[in-house]
Amino acid sequence: MRIDYEEIQLYTRLTHHSFEELIEKYHTNNVSYYREIGEEDAWFYKSSPYHLYDILKTRDTGLYEIWYDYIKRRIERKSTVFDFGAGIGTLEVVLLKRYPSVLTVEEPNLLCLDFIHWRVARRGFTFSPLTEHYDYVVSIDTLQRLPSDDIKPTLDWLIGLGDRCFIYVNSDDRHPLYNKVPFDIEEYVIKAGLEVENFHGLLNIKVKKDEQIS
Repeated sequence: MRIDYEEIQLYTRLTHHSFEELIEKYHTNNVSYYREIGEEDAWFYKSSPYHLYDILKTRDTGLYEIWYDYIKRRIERKSTVFDFGAGIGTLEVVLLKRYPSVLTVEEPNLLCLDFIHWRVARRGFTFSPLTEHYDYVVSIDTLQRLPSDDIKPTLDWLIGLGDRCFIYVNSDDRHPLYNKVPFDIEEYVIKAGLEVENFHGLLNIKVKKDEQIS
């Protein structure tokens, strides 16, 4: 969204007349950076200056904005929210309009995390530490970045944290950080007896009280 472009420029102090040229440049550099650094380090330590622009390029589509609006409209005011894999904080900026009583983010990429804190601080807000339960849990375009063996345990953990979960897993294997998801997440959740709505790939999972995936 436009506010993302503007705030990334303020944060990085980079300016350019052509957004498209700037984003394309940083996307290309980011892919090259990952190839150069190799596979020795875990992906979440690969905080290149290009990473913010790479996320912006990948998420700068109308569908993501539709998902963010869909989530915002279903989150009650003054509720508690946890976002796992918050990216560049676009959803957090949107959710602040719902005046959450608790908003927690977990973003393994350290550069993104610093940028998200900078964004909400400009709006007079601070994040809360992780707690044992939330009204809503969100994870968009993140689970497939984890090692394949960690995806199912992480999904179980997220579902166990909230009364309602919004989950999206990107199946585009061209991204340098993609890892194969070894099971169908929607089928897995349905077999666990949970109510699921698939909104253009975004899973809206209603978690019954005192019931978790086994």
